[in-house]
Amino acid sequence: MEDMQKVAKTNNYGWLIAASIIGGIVLACAILPLGGFALLLGSAGSASSTLATPSSSWSEQTVEGSGLDRIVIIDIAGTIGAGGGGLLSGGLTQEDILSQIKQASEDSFVKAVVLRVDSPGGGVVASSEIHAELMKLREAEKRLVVSMGSTAASGGYYVATPAERIYANADTLTGSLGVILSLVNYEEAFAKIGVESVVYKSGELKDIGSPTRPATPEEQEVLQSVVDDAYQGFVDVIAAGRNMPRERVIELADGRIYTGKQALDLGLIDAIGNLDEAIAGAKELAGLTDATVVRYTQPDSLRSLLLSQLSASQDHDPLGVKTLLEQRAPRLEYRWVP
Repeated sequence: MEDMQKVAKTNNYGWLIAASIIGGIVLACAILPLGGFALLLGSAGSASSTLATPSSSWSEQTVEGSGLDRIVIIDIAGTIGAGGGGLLSGGLTQEDILSQIKQASEDSFVKAVVLRVDSPGGGVVASSEIHAELMKLREAEKRLVVSMGSTAASGGYYVATPAERIYANADTLTGSLGVILSLVNYEEAFAKIGVESVVYKSGELKDIGSPTRPATPEEQEVLQSVVDDAYQGFVDVIAAGRNMPRERVIELADGRIYTGKQALDLGLIDAIGNLDEAIAGAKELAGLTDATVVRYTQPDSLRSLLLSQLSASQDHDPLGVKTLLEQRAPRLEYRWVP
């Protein structure tokens, strides 16, 4: 009888343990989503800085080859300075690109970098930042080669100028060497819907570039001077990078686009070739027979996935209403704008 009671108690303990395990699983399933949400909320207070802060250490994803020596492919895709497509889509932010160039500069195993450019250009400041970081990479005695994709125009060409060798496909669209500053004027639209803009300002030029009225002759002169100043900087960068007389650069930098073949004939690129040819060229310049070709990657984490979803939801604007209503300062750009 006593033995039967012990067996019954043992069975009860077994059921209790099983029930505890099942309850724990159910509780975990219920709490984990809440925990993720809490993590998201906890980071919201610093979302502006967290979303823009790149990883200080990138992992390597092997593309091909072997050995200790490294050739790193760094991608610049889309509008420069406009931000990446988020962690889920693999897009890189401006800060990511700068971070990758810096890591390649500081890594003694990296002997060369292939900059893969597929961009119509972008912000003047963003392009200048990338150019400056690439010059530091050259000063660190790394070899730099550029591979142009379908488009490498304006700022996309600007960031290519520090390279020792530039490759492009024969049908790559490049050129568009120059500066643009675009303004929108919806004065007539406001008048039709009965909206009036009232501005109080401390100086005549305080609201220069206002979209609610025509620009005055003085404002046009000021804005054109800003564009001209940035243009001279662009010309200097091309002249130095391509070892070309300024007068010749000015002849070519009238804003027109060129095919890769035309760019080769004009001395704006060095060879017709795709990414494989650019990698081979980087090996040749670095004096390497064997090398591991890598791309930098950032490991996914629960936190990064949640933040990327938050960023995507904030940017969701299928009808473009937010873009139309948002008032933005005029943007000086090295960008091909058809």
